[in-house]
Amino acid sequence: MPAKLKECVLKPISSDHPPIRINTEQTIVGRSPETLIQDANCSRKQVCLKANLKDGYVLVKTLGLNPSVLNGKELQRNVGYEAVHGDTIELLPGMYKYVFEFIYEPSISPEAVPMTKTKSQSMNENGTSSTGKRSREEQSPGGKKSKRSKAEAKELSPAVTPESKPPKPSVQDVWQSYDNSLLHVFTSAGVVASEKVAAYDMDGTLIKTKSGNVFPKSVDDWQIAFPEVPGKLKSLHRNGFKLVIFTNQAGIGKGKVRIEDFRRKIEALVRKLSVPMQVFISTGAGKYRKPRPGMWQMLCDHQNDGLPIDRARSFYVGDAAGRPELKKPIKRKKDHSCADRLLAINVGITFLTPEQHFQNLPDTVWTKPEFDPKEVCGLSTQGTLLQPVSASLTSAGQEVIVMVGFPGSGKSHFVRQHLAPHGYEVVNRDTLGSWQKCVTHMEVAIRQGKRVVVDNLNPDVESRKRYLLVANRANIPVRCFLMDVSYKHARHNNEFREMTDRSHSTISEMVFNSYKSKFQPPTVAEGFTEIVKVQFVPNFANKDHEQLYRMFLLEK
Repeated sequence: MPAKLKECVLKPISSDHPPIRINTEQTIVGRSPETLIQDANCSRKQVCLKANLKDGYVLVKTLGLNPSVLNGKELQRNVGYEAVHGDTIELLPGMYKYVFEFIYEPSISPEAVPMTKTKSQSMNENGTSSTGKRSREEQSPGGKKSKRSKAEAKELSPAVTPESKPPKPSVQDVWQSYDNSLLHVFTSAGVVASEKVAAYDMDGTLIKTKSGNVFPKSVDDWQIAFPEVPGKLKSLHRNGFKLVIFTNQAGIGKGKVRIEDFRRKIEALVRKLSVPMQVFISTGAGKYRKPRPGMWQMLCDHQNDGLPIDRARSFYVGDAAGRPELKKPIKRKKDHSCADRLLAINVGITFLTPEQHFQNLPDTVWTKPEFDPKEVCGLSTQGTLLQPVSASLTSAGQEVIVMVGFPGSGKSHFVRQHLAPHGYEVVNRDTLGSWQKCVTHMEVAIRQGKRVVVDNLNPDVESRKRYLLVANRANIPVRCFLMDVSYKHARHNNEFREMTDRSHSTISEMVFNSYKSKFQPPTVAEGFTEIVKVQFVPNFANKDHEQLYRMFLLEK
């Protein structure tokens, strides 16, 4: 005779609040006083649960914007799934974990209850029996029940199959370096590859200085940042997460810190935490420095034993979150950057502040970068390049065009693509060496009857006046082409260019700041017949370059 299910409850695994009774109508679970969850990433209506006491299961639907995870499988939003006794749910990946418990009539012994884990029919963590089939049916998006296919059952089963061997833990501490020591990787003994990654920044997240200084006075000037850190990491490790650190350490590349000393610090930290960890250390500029995705890509491609990482079940914790200064209720300084938050956005994983992750405090507002590269990529390559639209790209008669724009704003590319092919003589200081030589070259070209384009920065009235005087003496009209590219946009373009084309020379931040401080918007009062704004439209060699360009490459 089948057992009669009396009640279903949701029991927290790592919290102190009482079990939540699951009703036969519906029970909403999420951020609330009942669950003690204050995390803004968890919706007040994160999941909807409905108990089916007759058939012995709970219907589970994710309603929140961020995913929930049932038995290690991310749930699609507004799609019904069936949970049985012993199944586990994470309201957010790796966080707020609960177990479903079914209570039956007391006259029925546990061995007589179907759908539970018994000696004769064991159930694994994914709610599948020893035969590999799911114990219940899953609700389809259309609301009808359908038998789970073998492919679906296999997808919800553990990654390890009879044909594949489980990942083996590393047997000893190992240090590796890449790209002329721009990246160092430490893998401690006991690290196991996993589809689930719990990643952390180091300074200000896992540790802080003993001295109270912003920067450590020595490699020994550190202590654990939050008392909850060791316990939280050990709990995640027990639940199958691979623990990873991504840290920017430019001081090593600049020679301020010896890599041998820093390695000693990392090894001491891992010993202190008493949990296996893998540590990625970026020592300079380039693709590995956060928020650029180089360290994450190295983890995915070469440091996880070939096991794909499930981004929906992974997360990243860091203090560089772009938060403004806070005076109440707890005083906090402005974050030095938003590199950690932007790294998580770039690679597509959940981001948490240390206070959210370790102390269950809500996230606060943050200041989004003024330049979003995805918005630029939304521009149509077929759209107009010039503003006003009535402006012509070239002139039939002799003229001079003076380009104005930040380094990295696309001036030279625009000139090569749109003006030089039409016979314009290019005057460029990078090629000629000085503005005096540029003026002389321009004078010779004008005497030869050529049209001329001056491809220099030309940020202020004084720098532009040199070329206007030459043109005025020859009675040649002069137009100004102003690149419609902001300071942050130009710096983004420069970072992208350095990462994808090594033929370009490095441009320091000082050059950008110098242009910014000198810049005076061009006007017709200077002697220009027209001011034309040139819209920047990106063009990519391949899909990988386009994907990289869409990412945040600047730290602030």
